[in-house]
Amino acid sequence: MPPVFELTVAKETLGFSAAHFLTLRGHVCERLHGHNYRIGATVTGPVDPHTGFVIDFALLKQALRTIADRMDHRLLIPVANQELTVRETGDRVVIDYHWPEWLVVPAAHACLLPVSQTTAERLAEFAAAEVWTALTTAGATMTALAVEIEESHGQGSTCRLDANPN
Repeated sequence: MPPVFELTVAKETLGFSAAHFLTLRGHVCERLHGHNYRIGATVTGPVDPHTGFVIDFALLKQALRTIADRMDHRLLIPVANQELTVRETGDRVVIDYHWPEWLVVPAAHACLLPVSQTTAERLAEFAAAEVWTALTTAGATMTALAVEIEESHGQGSTCRLDANPN
C-alpha cells in the first residue's frame, strides 16, 4: 500500500480582518460585526518523485494569501443571499435587506462573495473552491484539499474537496 501524504499550511500570517453580518432575523450575528480570521489548508496527494513535494509550500501559501488579501479590511457581502438585493452604484455598494438602502458602503470597502451567507462554513467552501482552482491550474496533483476558516482562535469551519468524491 503506497503511503498517503498531507501537507498543511496554517500560519498566523495568513489572516485577515473583516466585517460581516448574517441574515438571520433576530440573531445577534445579524448585526454588523467583525473577526480576525485565519485561513489554512491541507493538501492530500502523492509525492512527486522529482521534487519530493506533494505541493510546493510557496504555491499553497500564495493561493491562500490571494484569498486573504481579497477579504482583508473589507465588508464581506453574500451576493447569493436571497434576502438581499445588492447593487453597485458608482463608487458605492447598496444593500437592501430590512428596508431600501439598509446598508451603504464605499465599493472599495466591499468584498462581494458568491455565497448565501458569510458564515465560516460558506467562507471555507468558497475558499476551498478558489484554492482548488488555483492549485490545479498551476499543475498540482492532489487527491483532496481541506480549507479551514477560523473566525477566532479555535473556532472555525473546514471544507474538504475530494478529487474522486465516490
